[in-house]
Amino acid sequence: NLDDIDSTPDSNPNNDGTPKDDVINEDHKNNPTQDEDDSDIEVINVGSNTVDLALKKEINKKIARLGETVTYTLKVWNESAVSATGVVARDSLPAGVEYLNSSASRGSYDPSSGLWTIGNVGANGDTVTVTIQVKVVAEGIWFNTAEIFKSDQTDKDSTPGNGVEGEDDMGRQCFTVPIKLCPQGNVQIIVPAENNVQWFKDGGSTPVASGNTVRLNEPGIYTFHSSAGNCPAEGCCPVIIEADNNCCKDEICVPFTIQKRKKN
Repeated sequence: NLDDIDSTPDSNPNNDGTPKDDVINEDHKNNPTQDEDDSDIEVINVGSNTVDLALKKEINKKIARLGETVTYTLKVWNESAVSATGVVARDSLPAGVEYLNSSASRGSYDPSSGLWTIGNVGANGDTVTVTIQVKVVAEGIWFNTAEIFKSDQTDKDSTPGNGVEGEDDMGRQCFTVPIKLCPQGNVQIIVPAENNVQWFKDGGSTPVASGNTVRLNEPGIYTFHSSAGNCPAEGCCPVIIEADNNCCKDEICVPFTIQKRKKN
């Protein structure tokens, strides 16, 4: 019988000083802290059930006219090393548009439910897109929010379908359709409840009105500032009012409420 110069043959896998995978040049017999080369561990990476999906929403124009076509582009990608399955995104269209068509690189989009059923999104940056074309049918400011609605796996930094802005699985865009103002008329604008709202016209630094509800009687581009931030900003659009010598028509826009009145 011959001795092994750097390990002790036996059936005990627990007497290895520092088990290492595929190491053959250490001397456990003379240095017990080193690896025995007559036994070998196998490193197995167990796949995680956590993914990291992200979403981005884009729009091809921020100012549109009645009858024009606006194109939304929605991108979803996977930043993790684990494939995502059962992925569904939701992109519900605003009331001021009429659906025309859509084209998805994977899956299909249903305009009635707003659901884009994607299916699988592969690991390490796999990206899928859908473009949605709509026709503008009403004046006002039209917001549109998209979000990853469902996934078979848990997302590491967001929760699909929870409606929380600021997570990387949600995107928002808007566009403005100029509001026509009749002679001697005015437009009432109501913004969602915010504090210390001040209105500015044509990029000026002096407020022209204040409050959540204002009546504007001059053409111009109007923005507002509140305690929560400025508009326009990402996902926010200004109010554009243009002079019109034709008859005024009642319009409703969301989330702004606009009412038109003629002076008797």
